[in-house]
Amino acid sequence: MNKTEVSWNEVMEAVSDIEKYDLDFVDALALQTMKKNNVKEIYTNNKDFNRVKGIRRGKPTNSNTPL
Repeated sequence: MNKTEVSWNEVMEAVSDIEKYDLDFVDALALQTMKKNNVKEIYTNNKDFNRVKGIRRGKPTNSNTPL
């Protein structure tokens, strides 16, 4: 895993994604980081990512929580 910087432009795009996909700020910022790094898949129990076109949400393998 690599640490990444977030630009002001990416923060502003995240604010736009909050409204577009009904995400909270942290999810929208994660989405911007994913876009910047061409990541199309996320493993999370957070169903909010289901609303994002072009992103596939997978269930974490070490989770007992049903989707």
